[in-house]
Amino acid sequence: MSDKNEEENLKKLVALKSYLEKRVHGLEEEINELKTFLDVINDVVATKSFRRAEVAPVIKYKQTIPLKTKAGVKLADMYVGDTTARIVPVEDFSFNVNTPPLQSYLVNRVLMSMKSQDMEAVKKGKTDPDKVFSYDIICDGDTVKEILIKNYGDTKRLGEIKSKARWTLEKMYDKSGQEAK
Repeated sequence: MSDKNEEENLKKLVALKSYLEKRVHGLEEEINELKTFLDVINDVVATKSFRRAEVAPVIKYKQTIPLKTKAGVKLADMYVGDTTARIVPVEDFSFNVNTPPLQSYLVNRVLMSMKSQDMEAVKKGKTDPDKVFSYDIICDGDTVKEILIKNYGDTKRLGEIKSKARWTLEKMYDKSGQEAK
């Protein structure tokens, strides 16, 4: 009798193993599809984040930081508030939104990464959804008028944004061959 029970238990375990393997395989396929959908959504969001020039909301900024090339050419001013920052290129230069590395580096690698980190923190219950990092690239035609950063977080992250934006603008400046007017 015990041999018969062991045999039935073994059959049940084999059936359960088969079921679990099929289920894991199905979930892996679903995860891959979801990742593909996320990639598409990220591309669309990045494209749609480039908006036409608008009037920025009135925010009091407590600090203005000039962003300069290594040679000392002023490229932009970074206005810093309690939770918001604006990077406004100087009027002497015209930065085209399509000039690398704005999209490929600053948006895709830096800003979207910060947003993803905050979204992950929201999922884990570590961050309030109202405090998630966001950004807008505000343009007039193809000319960048400002980069608006909301919920930048702590001073370490703000320093990273400043550093990466300065580097990006310097590379764009170098590629454009512009000189101050």
